[in-house]
Amino acid sequence: MKVLVVLLLLCAGGAYSDMSQDCDMAAFYLELGCTPSAAENSTSTCPQAFTCPDLHPDPTMCYYRGVAYKGGATIPESLVRNPCSMYCSCSLRDVTPQFHCVAVDCPEFFNSDEKEQCIYTYQPMECCPTAKVCGKDAIANLSTCEVDGKVYLEGQTFKKSHKTCVCSAQWNGSTDNPADCREVNCGIEIHYQDKLMNRCAPVFVNARSCPFTFECQTPKSKIIRGLNVRAADSQCVFGNMTLAVGDELVADEPCTICTCEVPPFVTCVKKTACDN
Repeated sequence: MKVLVVLLLLCAGGAYSDMSQDCDMAAFYLELGCTPSAAENSTSTCPQAFTCPDLHPDPTMCYYRGVAYKGGATIPESLVRNPCSMYCSCSLRDVTPQFHCVAVDCPEFFNSDEKEQCIYTYQPMECCPTAKVCGKDAIANLSTCEVDGKVYLEGQTFKKSHKTCVCSAQWNGSTDNPADCREVNCGIEIHYQDKLMNRCAPVFVNARSCPFTFECQTPKSKIIRGLNVRAADSQCVFGNMTLAVGDELVADEPCTICTCEVPPFVTCVKKTACDN
C-alpha cells in the first residue's frame, strides 16, 4: 500500500510539473496551493478552473502556504523556495498585511568595470554567483548548453519549462536533474500578499510566467460581458466584482487585456505593443 501511495504522489508531481509548463495560469495556481477542478464541458487537457484554499482567512495576519504569521514573525528560510528572498517577515504597518524581505545584493552588480574579461557562474540553489571565470582561454574551455536556439556557457543560468537551470558539463537537455535545475518560485504570497487579500488580478507577459504586478479594482473598473462558449459554471472574482468565463475587464493599466479564462482569478496579459 505504501508503495502505491508513493507511486501516485510521484505521478501527480510529474503531471503537475507538466501542467505548469503547458497550461496557462497553472503555475500561478499550483504555487498558491490550488487544485485543478473537474473539467466543465471541455475536451482540453489543461484545467479550465481551479479550486483554491482561503488564502487570507484573518485580515490581521500574514499567510504563507497556509500558515499564519503574526506581525514581526519571519518565514523559516527552509520554507522560502526562492534563494533571492531572505528574512521575509510579516508587517502589519500598512492597511493590509504584507511580507517584507531583505534585499540580496550580488557582487556582479558592483564590479562591472573589471578590465579582464570574466563571466560569473552560478549554482541552482544560489541567488548570487558563486564563482567567476576570467580570461579568454579559460572561458573558451567551458562547456556549453544549447537551449531553445541560444548557447549558454557552463555556470550561466537560463529558464526552461518553468524552471531555473544552470548550464553544466552534464547537461543533456532535461530539466529533471535537481543538480542542474530548480522549480521557478514566483514568491506570489510573499511579494503580493495584499493583492491576494484584495482579490486583485495577476498581470503577466504571458500566462505561463510569473506575474510582474497586479491589477486591482478601482471606481473605474468595468466589466464587458462576453460569450461563455464553454458554458462553464465557474466564475472569476475581482475585488467585489464577479465575472463569468468569457467576460472582459477594462483595465486601468494601458495595453493590458484582462479576461475571465481560468477561474477563480481574472487573468491579465500585458501586450508588448498597443493598438492605435
